[in-house]
Amino acid sequence: MTTPHRFSPDACLTWTLRLLALWILAMGALLPWAPRALQIGLFAAALLTIVLHWVGQRHFPWPRYRLALPVALFFAYAGLTAAWSVNREDAASQLVQFALVFGVSLPFFAALLALPETALRPAAKAVLIGLALGVALFLVELFADQPIYRLTRGMDFAEVIGANAINRPAAVSALLIWPLAYGVWRLGWRKIALALPVLFAVAAGFSSSQSALGGMLAGLLFWPLAAISLRGARRLLRLVVAIAFLAMPFLAQALFASGLGSMPWLPFSMGHRVAIWHHVAGLSLERPFFGWGLEASRVLSDFADMKAGPVQGTIELLPLHPHNAPLQIWLELGGVGALLALAMAWMLLHTIGKLDRAAQLFAYPLFACGLFMSGTAYGAWQTWWISGFLTAAACFLILWRGGSDEG
Repeated sequence: MTTPHRFSPDACLTWTLRLLALWILAMGALLPWAPRALQIGLFAAALLTIVLHWVGQRHFPWPRYRLALPVALFFAYAGLTAAWSVNREDAASQLVQFALVFGVSLPFFAALLALPETALRPAAKAVLIGLALGVALFLVELFADQPIYRLTRGMDFAEVIGANAINRPAAVSALLIWPLAYGVWRLGWRKIALALPVLFAVAAGFSSSQSALGGMLAGLLFWPLAAISLRGARRLLRLVVAIAFLAMPFLAQALFASGLGSMPWLPFSMGHRVAIWHHVAGLSLERPFFGWGLEASRVLSDFADMKAGPVQGTIELLPLHPHNAPLQIWLELGGVGALLALAMAWMLLHTIGKLDRAAQLFAYPLFACGLFMSGTAYGAWQTWWISGFLTAAACFLILWRGGSDEG
């Protein structure tokens, strides 16, 4: 039986490239005012790409074993902890989200790796346009008092908007600026590529997102280190990741004991986080091996009276999540979860180390930026936040395989 033309490998490839271009352009348009839409766009694009690959190539895009195994082990164990979680209802819901996000993302990346490099070039151009659009619109929102956000919600300029409305797109844009700079570098526009992250870091300084600014500074710190020695940058990141995942409860307690949280010059949000992290560290060490179970963060809150520093009065010590991914993993999944997370991070660094020099030069700052923000902002399991990381990785992958080296 002859395969219909519309289901031929070439036809499926054409539709895949159109889909990727449409997805990333839509992402760029939505990012500045609706970052939560990232998760919907990623899921739809990933699922349709998988289906088109399956139909066109006649086989499922199974992810590479060595890359998928650490991820599968981590989330399988996270699912196991739902059995003893003190918040089983939310744990069950979170497991469904894990399955949806990573169940399509891993085969999606495998499908992207299977696409011909020459065919990916139009998609790479669309990625560059989409990333540039997203960052440009974010800057418009930042410096013009969020006109798009207000317009889409029927708000006038006299109304005050909560900080998260600009902080979320700031954090995701801090991730996406690195693949954008990498794509520009591959076009031969080296000076512009070098300037983009620096200029964005300056812009982030005008936002209320201290995590985005800190993430950019972390990336900019590792950038020259990577330029001097890629191996040195990778080894240093391996060490930083090991300290973050293995020693975070003890670091949090030491930070609180140092009195930093009581310093009057410290921003309120950071002073609050120091208190949160100290509380979470204590809870983590009560169950150091297997943790309190998935989504336990949501039900282990407490209150304290603070009398000095930027945070004064009664404060909540665990508002839904610790704003620190390593601590949340320790709290909910215990030391076992921390070890599995470390293995996952090390595998990612090992994979980055196999890329060409130019790709590594931008991938390590992206990793450092993401690591800093994951340790200071948002919940480790928030789907839109995870989708931001996966979207940045997908953009980087498309630009790596489909970008053109010129100049």
